[in-house]
Amino acid sequence: MTGLWIAIGLGTLALVGYVVLSLRKLSTPTKGAAIDRAVRPETALVVIDVQEDFTRSTGKHAFDPEKRDAALAAISREIEACRAAGHRIAFIRNIFQDWPVILAMKLVGGGVGTPGREGLKLDRTLDVQNAPEFVKSIGDTFSNPDFETWLADKRVGRLILVGLDTCHCVQLTARGALARGYEVEIREPATLTTTPDKWSAMRQDLATAGAALA
Repeated sequence: MTGLWIAIGLGTLALVGYVVLSLRKLSTPTKGAAIDRAVRPETALVVIDVQEDFTRSTGKHAFDPEKRDAALAAISREIEACRAAGHRIAFIRNIFQDWPVILAMKLVGGGVGTPGREGLKLDRTLDVQNAPEFVKSIGDTFSNPDFETWLADKRVGRLILVGLDTCHCVQLTARGALARGYEVEIREPATLTTTPDKWSAMRQDLATAGAALA
């Protein structure tokens, strides 16, 4: 019986460890090889997680409709301006994959961002056209290697970030980009956050790290 209890205890510890790592991974920026911006002159607009599960939510974590509509209009203007300038555009969607995260979102977040939901589609206001879409399951968009490969193929060395949430996936993607040597600009009017009280300190940290904030 002693061996059984030891096995149960070790299994429980392993399970707890997996849950903790899964939740921590959500808010940890990735690391990667440094790029050479001298051979990557192109600019890309990255539209992060502007999905109806988040933009059209009516729960307690919903965005203020007036602020949401203003941000969506600003995002649409950025898309139009970048197309006119000949810049690349990529759309990012978040779909949680690790079961501890899915369980947590179903328990406290109404299930938003979990597999199988209609709200995982991009917001109805976005003019996607033939731009690529990349799916991630944690905050930093660089967690999807296909995104990084696309940036390399298109010789992109400068990123303009818009979308949501500013205090989560936007700033984590910015940190992942800065760690690799990208030039990064966050267009604040074209972003949204449910925790504006946290943004001031994050904004300063990002500016110190080298991000431009418009």
